Amino acid sequence: MTKYGRLVRRVFKWLAVIVAVVVFVVATIAIFRDELFRRQAKLPAFTHEFGSSSDVMVPMRDGVKLHAEVFQPRGVEKAPTILVRNPYIPLRALERFQCKVMTRYGYACVLQDVRGQMDSEGEWQPIINERNDGLDTVAWLVAQPFVDGNIAMRGPSYLTCVQLAMADQLPPQVKTLVPSVFGVDFRLSSYERGLFRHDLLTAWATLMPERGMRLTASADYLKAAAYLPAMEADEHFMTKKLPWYRDILSAEAPGAAYWHTEQQRTFREIPGKTTVPMLFIAGFFDPFFAAQMDVWNRLGSRAESSLVIGPWNHLNMTSGDVTYDVDTGRLDPWPLMLEWFDHHLKGKPLVTLKKGEVRTLGPGDHVWRTHLEWPDATKPVTTLHLGGAEASQACSGGTLDAAPTTSASTTYVFDPKDPVPSRGGAAMLSFAFFRSLGITPGPVDQGDSCARGDVLTFKGAPLTEETKLSGAAHLTLSVSSTAPDTAFVARLISEQDGKALLIREGAATLAFPTAQAMEAQPYTPGTPTSVEVDFWPIEWVLPKGAKLRVDLTSSSFPVLHTHSNRAGPWATQTGADVATQTVRVGDGSSVLTLPLTL
Repeated sequence: MTKYGRLVRRVFKWLAVIVAVVVFVVATIAIFRDELFRRQAKLPAFTHEFGSSSDVMVPMRDGVKLHAEVFQPRGVEKAPTILVRNPYIPLRALERFQCKVMTRYGYACVLQDVRGQMDSEGEWQPIINERNDGLDTVAWLVAQPFVDGNIAMRGPSYLTCVQLAMADQLPPQVKTLVPSVFGVDFRLSSYERGLFRHDLLTAWATLMPERGMRLTASADYLKAAAYLPAMEADEHFMTKKLPWYRDILSAEAPGAAYWHTEQQRTFREIPGKTTVPMLFIAGFFDPFFAAQMDVWNRLGSRAESSLVIGPWNHLNMTSGDVTYDVDTGRLDPWPLMLEWFDHHLKGKPLVTLKKGEVRTLGPGDHVWRTHLEWPDATKPVTTLHLGGAEASQACSGGTLDAAPTTSASTTYVFDPKDPVPSRGGAAMLSFAFFRSLGITPGPVDQGDSCARGDVLTFKGAPLTEETKLSGAAHLTLSVSSTAPDTAFVARLISEQDGKALLIREGAATLAFPTAQAMEAQPYTPGTPTSVEVDFWPIEWVLPKGAKLRVDLTSSSFPVLHTHSNRAGPWATQTGADVATQTVRVGDGSSVLTLPLTL
């Protein structure tokens, strides 16, 4: 054999070894993946073996049949049962695996494709059919011979939507729900004081316009978010007209007719009529956080329920530029979920969780905290006045101080063709499926604000002690504009550990300057007025030496639609104008209030 032949033989020998090792590793993971998952999730030892799975078509009241898979533990004739209803193809494999994991603890699990998705019949219309389809599925499940009379539901995001859609009409066999990262008041998730949330709804509409998912439509999403008029973006970038999307585009006013339709009223009223206990899982950096807190605050079964809020994004994972010295968990918090199911479906005692309580972990916190009420409305509020207008466009920034300074004003030019890019925060969803865009939610480093002339900065003195921000900050701004309508965007930031970390971002428009404005308010250009920014509540421990900072601008794209500086319905605007914005500080005119405690 030649030297070349021996070399080729060695190469093929090593390739064969590598292939064998890979096959062995893959096979080992396949065989032991349940056990690997159990250990990674820090779950107790399995109590059962997986038995079998079967497919069934479940009839709905209108004759449409929905596909479901039934997973059962070995040797158990009747078992407590978990129902999961799913619209997403990529989640199917994960949910199948998680159903099998549930069987290892003695539960049966039913995984159903919602109407119009995957193997289910019917037309895909987001949310429209979930109430009736869910109730019909539960009624079918109650009658199944493998169910022992104890049923629960679980699943995040849209998988929570289908739970909440019928939570007020569940039969007694449904003992509990485990919803996460979703709320029923869609107005709270759709708009920020007249500014439309593109990175939630436009991204999702581009992803899910019809049966299946368009996972490669990331470029279409950004084009749709920038397109004018926005009302026609669906035809160009979402394959067809989407009536549900257009309805929301037309409903920027809280008092708009759409928010008072029977369906919207029914959804908003569900929490107060709900009696089934829930384990509620929320993320501080999730776009549905405000809507989910609204559900918790109005929940009829709140005294029997438990809320867990972690420093998570919409995927229940941490992201951004903060590190944690506490185990934050990830994805569904399985130990808590299993404890909750065991209590409500098997009668076992609760160990970690307590009914009626809220558990929180925010950035900088050293332990998970338990609250009887969160946020605590009785905590004192710190007031900081914006000052130093002349330095607000320099890297040194203006001031945030307990005492007001003398009155002064500063201006900047807002050009809608050059919006300030979004950097982190809570109102982001596109990262979950359009990964190529590089959009990251959470407490992301903002860098120096002086890189742009259309951003004003105000900074506080270094904190002398570790301080906790627990609750919602509020910002009142004294402003004027050369435009008949415009936007003001505020970022609450902590300068700590060499970074400028985004705590919360909020916004308001001249048309909708306060939470009380149900209809668009008229504005005369050049007239001094005020707008109020209500930041979402947060739990954040600020280290000694940290500086609070407020950045003011007029845009945050693609999280919010870029205002045209024109009055009237935003979604029908075909162009945009440049505006000069004025912010007045001093004499108590622009003030930040925060719930801070040492």
